[in-house]
Amino acid sequence: MKTPHLFALFFLLTGIFAMVGGIFTWGEGWVFSQAEGLAVLIPLADVLCAGPVSLLAALGLFRNKKWGLSLGLLGSGMYLFGSVQVYILIAWGSLPLRWEIFLPPVVGLSFCLVFVRWVLLQPASGTPHG
Repeated sequence: MKTPHLFALFFLLTGIFAMVGGIFTWGEGWVFSQAEGLAVLIPLADVLCAGPVSLLAALGLFRNKKWGLSLGLLGSGMYLFGSVQVYILIAWGSLPLRWEIFLPPVVGLSFCLVFVRWVLLQPASGTPHG
């Protein structure tokens, strides 16, 4: 099964963005200089979990490995969860409704849904043809 390298490239860029953004607490300053609390947990989750999963998924997808698909699905689930979380925070009034907050989850949701659909439409390997 050939993986379009566009998916791998997107996971690579998303992983880099998640890790760099998380290290700098999404513009609030160096993560290690922040006060403890919820504001630090989400960026640390990006640095320790979402970023590495995305980078490994990109590596696996570039090499056409099945584990790349699995990690891509895991990463898609994390980004889907994060996107929905942003919209809930906007709806509750915890985040302002600004384009720089609203747009990234739209892109993430769109990509995740396209990737999951693409994976589901792939033929199962090892099944008899005919």
